Amino acid sequence: MGLILRLGGVYETRGDSKRLLAITLIFLAASAACWFGYAAFTKETLDKVTLCPSKGPRGQYVVLIDNTSPFPFTQKAAMGQRLKSMVLNEIPEGYLLSVFLLDEDYKQNESPIFEKCNPGQWGDKNQYTSSKNFVTRDFNEKFAKPLDAVVRKISLSGRSKNSPVFEILQLAGINGFQHSNVQGDKKLVVYSDMMANMPQFSMYKGVLPAYPEFRKTSYGHLSVAPGLEGARVTINLLAADQKTIPYLKLTQFWAEYFEANGASLETIEPMEGL
Repeated sequence: MGLILRLGGVYETRGDSKRLLAITLIFLAASAACWFGYAAFTKETLDKVTLCPSKGPRGQYVVLIDNTSPFPFTQKAAMGQRLKSMVLNEIPEGYLLSVFLLDEDYKQNESPIFEKCNPGQWGDKNQYTSSKNFVTRDFNEKFAKPLDAVVRKISLSGRSKNSPVFEILQLAGINGFQHSNVQGDKKLVVYSDMMANMPQFSMYKGVLPAYPEFRKTSYGHLSVAPGLEGARVTINLLAADQKTIPYLKLTQFWAEYFEANGASLETIEPMEGL
C-alpha cells in the first residue's frame, strides 16, 4: 500500500511539472507577442518620397557645392570621396540632407537640388523588426545612389562671372534650415573657395577688409544670414584661381561672419590639390 502511495506522488509531481512548463511557455509566448506588437505599433514609418521619419527629421545637414569656378581633377575626386564618407559614416539615421548649388544665378538655385532623409543602414536598425535586404535597398537605391547621380551631373568645370557666396548662404538658411523647421542638430557643409564676387563687393581683387568693417558697408549690412543660427559649419576649402587672399585672413573673416549670424565655424579643411 505504501508503494502505491509513493508512485502516486511521483505521477502527481510529474503532472505538476508539465503544467508549470506549459504555463511558462504560454507566458513567454504571450510576452513575445506583446513585445513584437508594441515594437510594430511604436515603430516610425518613413515617408515614401522624402524617406523622413513620420515624426519629422531628427536633424539636418545642408551641403553647398560651389559651381562658379573650375574644380581641378584631384579636387573633384576629393569632393566625391568626402561626400561618400559623410553619407556612409557621418549623417545619422533620420537626418535630412539638403544639397544646394552655389551657381552664378542664385535666383535659379534657391531650392535644393537633392533633399531626402537618411533612411538608415543595417547597423542602425533593430534587427528583430527589420529586414536587412529592405534596409540596404532603401539606403542604396533611394538615398545614396540618387545623391551620387545628382552630384555627378554638376559640371564643376565652368567659370562664372559672379560668385554669390553670401546670397547662397542666406538661401541655405531660408530654404534649408528654416524651411524644413528641423528641431535637432544642424550642420552646414560647404565646398567652395569662399571667394565672393558680386558687383557690390568682390574678393577677387585680393583685398579683404576685416569683417567688422565689411559689416558696416551697405552690402555687408544686407549679407546677414540669421537662418544659419545654431548651425555647426565645416568648410572644405577649394583652390582659388583668382588673386588669392592670405589663408589666415580669409578664415578669420568667415569665422567672424558665421559667429555674427549665430553659427559656429568648426573646421576649415583645405581640399587636396591646393
